[in-house]
Amino acid sequence: MRHTDRHINMLSAEERAEVLRVAEKVQQTALHHLSSNRSRSFAITFISNLQRGVDHIVQAAIDQGLEFDCRAGCSYCCNVRVEALAPEIFQISMELKKHSLEYVEELIERLRKHSAATKGVSVLNHRIPCPFLKENLCSIYHVRPTVCRKAHSFDVEKCERPGSEIPESFDVLLKSEALMKGTSDAYRQRKLSASGYELGQAVLLALTDETAELRWFRGEDVFNEVRGW
Repeated sequence: MRHTDRHINMLSAEERAEVLRVAEKVQQTALHHLSSNRSRSFAITFISNLQRGVDHIVQAAIDQGLEFDCRAGCSYCCNVRVEALAPEIFQISMELKKHSLEYVEELIERLRKHSAATKGVSVLNHRIPCPFLKENLCSIYHVRPTVCRKAHSFDVEKCERPGSEIPESFDVLLKSEALMKGTSDAYRQRKLSASGYELGQAVLLALTDETAELRWFRGEDVFNEVRGW
């Protein structure tokens, strides 16, 4: 679920201006790189910069003394609707294709079942495990979407209860969302869709439609039917 607008609306005018200033700076830098290298592979792998940026924000918060209650094996946030940006979806698809044909075929079947279960389900009613969750661990952890990287909680017991307000670091969320907004806006300026899409359905399309990546690079919103926000 995307919280950016709600969080920004809670800010003072000065704080809101600062978030937008950071997002604008990120957008300009990202657009420069995306415009300087117009290859399809670069457009996909460039999203790693956003992911590393968010990882750094979270780690910096931990280094400064914040103690998150999240641990390996805790997967409550993996049972809500997970959203990924279009280049992240292709990044994940590229990584999955490195596995054996048998592995990919089994995954596609699992993604089809997931897509059937999630299609038409609202964000609020989505209580379906992420298809990449195995034994309560993320099987695509090193290429997981940015929204997963910024997710955290000070109280896991709150995460157990659907609909509960999760206690989070406002600073971590806003810094992360400023990076996300700036990066997404840069992609859009390059006429590349970078909205959020339901992860399982979108990866299924990327794995089964050989034309999807090229059509996205040519400016088509290939994941429009699984748009999340």
